[in-house]
Amino acid sequence: MAYVKRRALAVADDYRRQGIASALLTRTLAIHRDHRAFLAYGQFTAEDATLARFYRRHGFAIHALGEPVILPGSSRHPRTALAAVRGQAPGKS
Repeated sequence: MAYVKRRALAVADDYRRQGIASALLTRTLAIHRDHRAFLAYGQFTAEDATLARFYRRHGFAIHALGEPVILPGSSRHPRTALAAVRGQAPGKS
């Protein structure tokens, strides 16, 4: 099973609320499905309620702060977890 980590999706302020982010997300997920990726996941700052609503509208499950996300395993990586950290920017330790 292949996974895709959603690392970044950005639209300039002047172009928001026009469906651009939705179109980008829909298209990238279609490309990943074509390449046999069946699970997409990612993380964002827990306080960003607008982003949580955006991803929910696109079918993503949003896990509570600190709740691990257990990805279906493979023979190489039987368990993988992802947990949000309050105020942590993506890609930062």
